[in-house]
Amino acid sequence: MTNEFSIQTLLPKAVSYLEKAQSDEPQANAEWLLACVLNVSRTWVLAHPEYTLSAEEKDIFARYIKRKANGEPLSHIVGYQPFCGMDIIVSPDVLTPRPETEELVELVSTLFDRKDPLLFLDMCTGSGCIALALAAKFPKSQILAVDISEKALRVAEENIKKFRRQEQVHLLQSDVWENVHGSFDLIISNPPYIPSQIVDTLTREVLCEPRLALDGGADGLDTVREICNAADSYLNPGGYLAMELCKGQAAAVARGLAEIGWKATVKKDIVGIERFVLAQKI
Repeated sequence: MTNEFSIQTLLPKAVSYLEKAQSDEPQANAEWLLACVLNVSRTWVLAHPEYTLSAEEKDIFARYIKRKANGEPLSHIVGYQPFCGMDIIVSPDVLTPRPETEELVELVSTLFDRKDPLLFLDMCTGSGCIALALAAKFPKSQILAVDISEKALRVAEENIKKFRRQEQVHLLQSDVWENVHGSFDLIISNPPYIPSQIVDTLTREVLCEPRLALDGGADGLDTVREICNAADSYLNPGGYLAMELCKGQAAAVARGLAEIGWKATVKKDIVGIERFVLAQKI
């Protein structure tokens, strides 16, 4: 007799429900949500089809699947997103950390000696994921994490406390450079860079994230220009500016930086998109 509370019964039903709702990646997301409910890995879920959920577990799983079918991001449902080996707390007030941003962290991590007492600035910090990843990689560093959003900074503060980095990562509310003082060895940013007219065409999941963290103005470069135009005033000699950008933007931004006296290079992400700009003031 079929066990209606078993993984082998519940998981296919959940996948089918998500497919009918035209949810993204129904199989992977159903597995991930079930793994979160059971506090196990996705591999464990697939290896134990005979496992029987409790009534409470079944109800929680059903609620999660319904929320996903309604277009809610996976990270909002479970409350966190893996990033650089950390489970970063997220909410609708911050952008969910992406794999491309992990690549940005890895890119800049090759530029410095991890034993040095470095000063970093994370502009548009959101959840604080970049700042915290750098803090872990550079234990002697001090990092200023800046955002215009008070709500985002509250989430970042939760993450800083979670990972016990209060002595290393410091928060500042500022509209780009408005309240920033001092100089840094690295200015790093994943700014809002999506053109305004494109934002409303994004997936339901992405539109659950704060527009403030997505919308970069008419051409997507409003905040990027603000960062680039004054970054050299906040960099120590030999310091770097590193940014994540939208497809099609990096080359133009690098050219613009070159025109105002920077040495700028474009770096591709893992799928070959020109995603990052890395620059030094000459």
